[in-house]
Amino acid sequence: MSTRHAADQRAAAAVVAHHTELSNTLARHVAGVLEAVERNDQPQHHRDELVTWLHRELLPHAKAEETTLYAAAAAIPECALLVTGMRDEHHVIAELVEELSMATSPVQIAAAARALSAVLTSHLAKENDLIVPRLVEDEHVSLADLLAGMHELVGSHPTSERPGSGSDAGCGYGDCGCSG
Repeated sequence: MSTRHAADQRAAAAVVAHHTELSNTLARHVAGVLEAVERNDQPQHHRDELVTWLHRELLPHAKAEETTLYAAAAAIPECALLVTGMRDEHHVIAELVEELSMATSPVQIAAAARALSAVLTSHLAKENDLIVPRLVEDEHVSLADLLAGMHELVGSHPTSERPGSGSDAGCGYGDCGCSG
């Protein structure tokens, strides 16, 4: 296995691992909302925590994907339509975040949170199963180079915590100087 291919495989694993973190965090927040509604408690506190997290973590992640992963995948002819659809889903996700932030009744909050969870689960599966592997396969793309310093896409864990990575400090994808 070439050094570049190995680096791209580690980068792909980091993206998928970060998607898993995002999915798990969203699931915990949505569960908090739904549990509050089931207890006939006011879910606004849980909604506010979720909306804060969405603006701090998920939406910046989506924007970073569009400028890196999606831009590279769109240049691959067989991925162009998929990327268009993925960008459209980012708009749907942003609209659901707005709907959630504006929801006032427990039913509206629960419905928006659950819809967001369903859309994001499907969306992340397409990124993990269709886009990331195709970028790794493409001889004209270096996924590791695309992700250099892009903590929005791989998280900000030390390299030693990344799947298949070494023990160096930092993000492991370029000279960003992050120290983790």
